[in-house]
Amino acid sequence: MTKATSREIEELLSRHKRLKDARRVWEGHWQELAEVMLPRRADFTTQRIAGERRSEHLFDGTPMLARRGLAAAIDGLLKPKTARWFRVKALDERLGEEETVQRWLEIAEERLYRAIYSRRARFIQRSGEVDEDLVTFGTGVLFIGEGRDLNRLLFRSYHLKDVVLSENGDGEIDSLFITLRLSARQAAQRFGEAALGADTREALKAGEADKVFSFLQAVTPREERDPRRRDSSNLPYASRIVDVQSEHLVGESGYHEFPFAVPRWDTASGEVYGRSPGMVALPDANTLQQMGKTLLVAGHKAVDPPLLVGDDSVLGTPKTFPGGITTFDMQAARDLGRIPIEPLQTGFNLPLGREMQKDARDQIWAAFFRNVLQLPVDAPQMTATEVLERKEEFIRTIGPVFGRLESDYIGQVVERSFNILLRAGAFPEPPDILRGQEVVFDYASPVEQARRQIEAAGASRSVELLAPFVQADPSILDNFDGDAIARDTPEIFGMPQRWLRAKEEVDGRREGRRQAEEADAMPEAAGESGNLLQQLLQGGVAQ
Repeated sequence: MTKATSREIEELLSRHKRLKDARRVWEGHWQELAEVMLPRRADFTTQRIAGERRSEHLFDGTPMLARRGLAAAIDGLLKPKTARWFRVKALDERLGEEETVQRWLEIAEERLYRAIYSRRARFIQRSGEVDEDLVTFGTGVLFIGEGRDLNRLLFRSYHLKDVVLSENGDGEIDSLFITLRLSARQAAQRFGEAALGADTREALKAGEADKVFSFLQAVTPREERDPRRRDSSNLPYASRIVDVQSEHLVGESGYHEFPFAVPRWDTASGEVYGRSPGMVALPDANTLQQMGKTLLVAGHKAVDPPLLVGDDSVLGTPKTFPGGITTFDMQAARDLGRIPIEPLQTGFNLPLGREMQKDARDQIWAAFFRNVLQLPVDAPQMTATEVLERKEEFIRTIGPVFGRLESDYIGQVVERSFNILLRAGAFPEPPDILRGQEVVFDYASPVEQARRQIEAAGASRSVELLAPFVQADPSILDNFDGDAIARDTPEIFGMPQRWLRAKEEVDGRREGRRQAEEADAMPEAAGESGNLLQQLLQGGVAQ
C-alpha cells in the first residue's frame, strides 16, 4: 500500500469521525423517539441484544399506531403497488407523438415497473422500513443497486445509527458513510481473506472467526477521474470500504449515480438531518406514557384498594385472595362500631383521567396527520363542492411535504433504477429518433392526481360561471381548447392512456365524417340547382 493510499484512508476515517461527532446531538433525540414510537430501532445510545424485549416500559400504543398509520399513508400516497405511479416520457413532447417512441416508452415503463416490484428486489419491504424511519426520525436511507448476479435490482435500507451524511454546496446529500459490523468469517466471505486488514486476518488464523470487526463504507464524489474512461475507478462516485481497526483499504469501486435515496421530512437551515412528525408528537407521547402508568396503578387501586386495618383488631394478615378468611376481634368491632377492616378511599377521578388521556391521544394523531389524511373522502353525505374544498385543504396541508418526497425519494428510486436497467440492456433498442434524447419521469401518485382533479374542477366551475355569457354569445367557447381538455381529463382521473385513440386516428375519423357530410350535401345541392334551372326555363317560355 502506498503512502498516498494510507493518507487517503486516514482522511476518510478523520472525516467520518468529525461528521459523527457533529451528529451526536441528534442521537439522544432519536433514542427518545425510538423508545416510544419504534422500539426495535431504540439502540442509538444503548447496546441491545438481538431478540431483547424493548416495549416493557410502554403503557400506551397510540404513538406506535400513529407512526404506523402515517408510514402506511406515505406508501399508499407516493408509491402504491396497485397503481402505476410513474410514467416514462420523452423530454421533447413532439417525440412523444411518434408511434414508435410511444411504443418504446410503454415497454420501458412496464419493464421498469416489474423490476422495481420484483420479489427479489424487495422494494416493498425495504421502502416500508424507510417510511417508518422517515416519519419517526425525519430521515431515511434506501440503497438502490444491483444484485450480486447483476441481473436484477436490489434495495436495502440502513439503520440511521450506522449512517453519517454530508451535503454539498447546493444542500444535496452527496456523501454517505456506513458503518458495517461483520465477523471475521463474514468479512472474508464478502471481501476475500487476502483483502482484509492484518488484525482481521489474525483473528481468522487464531480461530476467532466470529469476532466482530467494524468496516466503513464511504460513498463520495470522485474529485479526480478521467470521464472518458468508464471503469469503476473513474465513475463519478467512489465507494471505498475500510477495515477500521487495521486502517486498511479492503476494496474500491464506483457508481454512475449517487446510489442512495435519502428522503428528509423537513429540514431547517444549517441542519443536515431532517425533522419529523414524531418530534412534534414526542412531548405528548411521553406524557401519554406517564398517564397510562398512573391510570393503570390508580385503576388497580380502585379495583383492589389498599386496606385500613385497626391496630390489634385483626388476627394474622388479612386474606385478600378469593375465598380467603380473615379473623378479627369482635370486641374491637364493638368498640369501633364497625368491622375493623375497610378500603382506603383515595378520591381517584377515573373519568377525568381518561379525558386527559384522550386529549393527549388526539394531539398525537394530529401530529401524524390522521385528521388531514382522512379529509379527501367522497362520503355520500358530502356535496361535490365539499369534496373539492376538502381536497384543496388536503393539498395545502400535506402537498408541500409530499412534493419534497417525490423529488428526493421516489424520484431518485425511479431515475437510478431506470439507468441501471438501461446500462444492463434490459430495454429493447430505442428508435433512431429517440437516440441521444433525454427521458424524463412524470409522477402520477394519488397526491398528484388530487392536485390535478382540483384543476379539472376549476375548469368545470369556469364553465358554470360563463354559462349565462355563452348563451348570449356562443363564440366565447372559442377560447377553450376542447381537444386538450378531452385528452388531459382521462389522465387526471387515472384512466389508462391506451383507452384513448391516437391523435392521427381522431383526425382521420373527423376527416371521414366531413367527407361523408359533403357527399350527402351534394345531391341536395344538385336538386336545388335543377329546380332553379327549371324555374328559369319556365319563366323564359312564359315570356
